[in-house]
Amino acid sequence: MKLILRHLLIILSISLLIREKQLHAQICDDWKSQSTAFVVTGSTPANPEYYIWEEKGNNMHGVHLCVLNADVIPVYIQQNNNYINFTSRFSPAAAHLYMLKLEVNINGNGFVDVYCGSAKQDIVWYGSSASFPALGDYNLKVRITFFDGTIRYREYIVKVIPQSQKLYKDNAGNTLRQWTGNDPNGLNAIVFSEGFDAYNTNPQEMYYAVAEELIECFRSNGYDVFLLDNYFGTQDIRNNAAIFASAVNFISSRYGEELIVAGGVSMGGIISRYALAKAEQDGDPLPVHTFIAIDSPHQGALISEPLQNFKKSNEEDDEFAKHALSNEAARQLLIYNAYDQGGSVHQAFFNELNTMNGDGYPHLTRNIGVSFSTDQPNPNSGGWYKITYHTGPFNGTVKTFDLTAAEKLAGSWLPKDLTSMSPIIKQASYWWFQMLVPGITPLYYLTIEFERFTDPTYIPYYSALDIRNGNSMFDECIEPESTSWHDVLPEDILEDIVNEVILTDVYFQHKFVIGEWSLRGKKVAVGNYVTTLVPQGDVVVLPGGKLDIMASEIAMLRNGFSAQYKSEFTVKADPDMYFECNNKQFTPEFFQDDDHKQKIITNKKLISSLEATIFPNPAYERINLQIAQARSGAVTVEVYNTLSELVLYKYIPAGDNTELNIGHLNKGPYIVRISDGEKSKTCKLIKL
Repeated sequence: MKLILRHLLIILSISLLIREKQLHAQICDDWKSQSTAFVVTGSTPANPEYYIWEEKGNNMHGVHLCVLNADVIPVYIQQNNNYINFTSRFSPAAAHLYMLKLEVNINGNGFVDVYCGSAKQDIVWYGSSASFPALGDYNLKVRITFFDGTIRYREYIVKVIPQSQKLYKDNAGNTLRQWTGNDPNGLNAIVFSEGFDAYNTNPQEMYYAVAEELIECFRSNGYDVFLLDNYFGTQDIRNNAAIFASAVNFISSRYGEELIVAGGVSMGGIISRYALAKAEQDGDPLPVHTFIAIDSPHQGALISEPLQNFKKSNEEDDEFAKHALSNEAARQLLIYNAYDQGGSVHQAFFNELNTMNGDGYPHLTRNIGVSFSTDQPNPNSGGWYKITYHTGPFNGTVKTFDLTAAEKLAGSWLPKDLTSMSPIIKQASYWWFQMLVPGITPLYYLTIEFERFTDPTYIPYYSALDIRNGNSMFDECIEPESTSWHDVLPEDILEDIVNEVILTDVYFQHKFVIGEWSLRGKKVAVGNYVTTLVPQGDVVVLPGGKLDIMASEIAMLRNGFSAQYKSEFTVKADPDMYFECNNKQFTPEFFQDDDHKQKIITNKKLISSLEATIFPNPAYERINLQIAQARSGAVTVEVYNTLSELVLYKYIPAGDNTELNIGHLNKGPYIVRISDGEKSKTCKLIKL
C-alpha cells in the first residue's frame, strides 16, 4: 500500500510540474527566482552572434519565492506588473513538500486565502499586483499548510518599483528591461549589465531599487535605461560579455545605429569592459560613446580567506551552499578563492583582459570609473563575524573571524547580504527527516546563527579605479566624500555620475530629424562624417522637426548638416551647464554658482594628474596640444594605432609650438599619450 501511495505521489508530482510549467509560460515571459533552494548551472556561447533578441509583447514580471527558506528577504516587484508564485521545489523539476493551503497577511491586516485545495507544489498569486498598488515597501506574512498537516510562517519585505515599459528576451533566456526616459524622440540610451549573482536571485527590479535615484535622474534627462539580466550569472565572464555585446548592438540598432552609453555595476563593469575591449581588438567596435564601471573589481575583489576556508570545509558536500564560491565567475573575480587557492583562474583571466586591445580598455569611448570608497584605509579592526551551529540542547561549532590586513585596505564595504544566513541549511534537516520518516517529528534539528559586528573591505579602492603605477586607467574618476557599502550608492556622487555621462562628446550623423530631438554634451559635433563608428550620411532637420543642441564646451556644425524650411534648430554653448538630481522631481537645472561648480571638482579626483587635451578631435591634418599647467619643461607625444603600434613620436622642447602633423596617418582611431616625464595623460584621437 505504501509503495502504491509513493508511486501516486510521484505521478502527481510529474503532472503538477507539467501543468505549472505550461501555466507559467502562459502568464508571462519573464519569471525570476528571488528565493530558491537550488541552483541551476550551465553556459551559453562566447559568440555575440549567437544571441537573437526580440521584444516580448507581454512584459509582465513573474516572481518565484521558495517557501522552504525561512529568513526574511526583500522581494522586488513592479507596480501593476507582477505575479508572485510560491514554490516548494527542492530542484527545478520536483518538490517533496506539497502545499494544501496558502494565506497572506499584508501590513498586519489579517490573513486571507490565496489558495485552498488539493496538494500543489506551486501556487500562483494572481492578485499580487492589485495587493501592492502603491510604490514603496510592504510587510508580507505568509502562512502555509503542507500536505502532512504542518504549518509554517514566512515573512517578506515587498518593495514596489515603477513599472518598466518594455521587455526584450534572447534565445538563451537573457532579458533586457527598459525604463523609458521623458524624451520619446531622444537618442539617449544606457545599457547596464548586472553584477555577480550566485543563485540568480537578483532581478533587474533589485538593481533598479538600489540605484533608483540615479536611474530616475537619467530618465528625467531623456535617457532610456536598459538593465540586462544574465540567465547564467556565474558562468565564464567572457560568455556573459558576448551577451552584453549582442544586447548593445541590438539596442543601438533600435536607435538608428546611434552611439549609446554602456557599462555595469560590480562584475557588470568587468563584463562590459571585456565586451568593449574585445570588440575593438577584433576590429568591430561596439556602438558606444561612453563606458562607465560602477564600483567594479578591475583588479579583483576580496572575501575573507579564513571565512572561505571555513565554509569550504563545512559545506564541501552541500552543492547549493558551496556554489557561491565554486563557480567560474567567482574564481575569475576573487583575489583569493578557496576553490582556486593558487589563483590560476583569476590570474589567467586578468592577464588576458589587461592586455586586450593594448591595455585592457576600449579606446574609442570615454571611460568613467566610479568607486564607492575614498582612498582612506578601512578604520575597522578586530573580530567582524561569528558563526554558531545549534544542535538542540547543545551548542555546536562557534567560529569568530578577524579582519585580515587585506580587508582593512581602502575600499567599499562587503554587502550585508553576503554574510546573511543560508536558510536551506537552517531548516532543511527537519524537512528531509520528516520526508524520510513520515509522521515523526525530531526533537531537535540544526540551526545556524550568524552575527556581523563590523565591515570588511570588499572592492579595494585601487581595484575600483584600476590604479596602476599611481595612475588610473580611466579618463574620469568619481568617488564619494565617505566610504559606503558595495550595494549602497552614495548620494553625493549621483550628480557627478549623471553629468559625466550626459556632458560627454556627442557625435551626430546619418539622420533625418522628425519630431523633437535634443543633444547634450561637452562637445557636440553634427555632420555627415563626424565619427567612424556609425554610417556616413547627412543630418537634415525636416519640416516640422526640431533639433535642440546644447554643449558645455563647443558645438560644431560640419559638412552635411542642414535645416529645411519650417523646421526649428537651436544651438547653444554654455560653460555653466549642470544637471541636478532632485530627489522628488529630478528636473535638470543650470547653475552659474561658482561654489556649486566647485562641488564636482572636490568630489571627483582625477588620478591621471597631467591635464592635457588635443584639439580639434576628430581632425584631418593637424592637431594642437593644450596643457592646463604652466609648462616649464619638455613633453613627449606618442601616437599608437589600434594594434598598439607606435606610429608617431614627437619630442617638444619647452616653449616650442605644440602643433602635430597627422596628415600622413590613415583614417581611424588612435591613442595619444602625452608625458612631461613625471605625469602623463592618455587621449583618444579620431583621424578623419
